[in-house]
Amino acid sequence: MTQQRKNGLANDCGRILPIFMLLIEFMTACSQLSVVTKTAQPTSQTISNEPIFTVVEVPPSFPGGNAQLSSYLRTNVRYPEAARKAKVDGRVFVSFIVTKEGHLEDVTILKGYGYGLDEEALRLVQTMPTWVPGRQANRPVSVKFNLVVPFDLTSSK
Repeated sequence: MTQQRKNGLANDCGRILPIFMLLIEFMTACSQLSVVTKTAQPTSQTISNEPIFTVVEVPPSFPGGNAQLSSYLRTNVRYPEAARKAKVDGRVFVSFIVTKEGHLEDVTILKGYGYGLDEEALRLVQTMPTWVPGRQANRPVSVKFNLVVPFDLTSSK
């Protein structure tokens, strides 16, 4: 291959790569946007004959918002001794239902980490205060909610 042809290919890659990256970002943004525009549908689950939604107009929230939720998790975590000894950091994915009254029910681990972190994540969620319930058509409704509980050994007590 000639030097001129090599330079031409390098220039083409230099022009195509940014366009390709923009296209990927655009496609990602569009796929995330489609999640937001979904019509709220109740799942097949029910709590006392009330549907449980997975997508709502106004999602449930911790009292005071995400900043207060992070503060609650940081101040109330009891880092498990097994995780401390093994010097383990990680995230536990928890699922639960926020009822239309704001109570948390059906708390389960979606993806655990072990070393006692799963049990501590369950304890943290089960002892949370009453949440602000989700709303659909301006009415409080029960909503299935997923939460990531982070465990960071360097910031724990």
